[in-house]
Amino acid sequence: MNAIQSVLQAALQDKRLSLINNYPVLTDKLDYRAIDQVFPLFAEQQFFLDELRHDKIQGADVLEIGLGSGVLSIGAARAGAKRVTALEINPRAKNFAGFNFVLNGVEDKIAIVDGQADLWQPVQGRQFDYIMSNPPFEPTPPHMDYFYHSAAGPYGLDFLDKLFAGLDEHLAADGHAQIVTAAPGDQQAPTLLIELIRQRLSGSTTVLLNPSLMTFDEIMDRLADKAMGADEDVEALRRMARADGVTHLHLCVLHYEKGPQCIHVEPSKQIYAHYWDIPAPEYQSVFG
Repeated sequence: MNAIQSVLQAALQDKRLSLINNYPVLTDKLDYRAIDQVFPLFAEQQFFLDELRHDKIQGADVLEIGLGSGVLSIGAARAGAKRVTALEINPRAKNFAGFNFVLNGVEDKIAIVDGQADLWQPVQGRQFDYIMSNPPFEPTPPHMDYFYHSAAGPYGLDFLDKLFAGLDEHLAADGHAQIVTAAPGDQQAPTLLIELIRQRLSGSTTVLLNPSLMTFDEIMDRLADKAMGADEDVEALRRMARADGVTHLHLCVLHYEKGPQCIHVEPSKQIYAHYWDIPAPEYQSVFG
């Protein structure tokens, strides 16, 4: 092993390297529990990339909201985007994403811009051909100490609500938006997400549902393990969901374009892991 390989091995030994669509992405491991964790890859990223509209993204001016590790921006650049503006509020995520851009040879096509609590402020007055996001979506009790700006409200829709509020203003007339998220509802559909779409989006939305869904109680059981002393808050959220008829979470990809308002709900083309909150397999052969 030469000196460069030794340095890389030492730097990456406590990180996680994954392959997705044959390109590598470096993230934290799950046992890195600090608030600025850069999340590993999950089934949601593969679902998103499989659903990229290549006819729309070719030569497009793209915006990603919530960059994370950079996996989606890399996918957009590799699919032929002209340029990508990527918003991120977590300093550690910006460091990882920059490394991943260089690793994949797309650093000249992607600009990282400081994100803000006001999601759209950094791109005020701009419109984009393709807007994409993998927003925070985990149901989170109020005041729970959680990962960096990842608390998404009791039903995991708070970030998405803010995103929807500015989507029409920042999407070009013939533009396309694509979002991957998990959304609450009953066993048949993400009813709360569909209602939010009706309230916020004036155009045409297609919601693709992963056939494998998880119960709200399963998500709460996992959240309780991360609750950091907020067990009572988690139980209160569980009771609220029962009262509201929220029994399941659906992993879904949204496609959106301007036009007359309509909402289509369809199954995805394939199944993305039943327990889609478990990370994708780690890539082991880093040094051959």
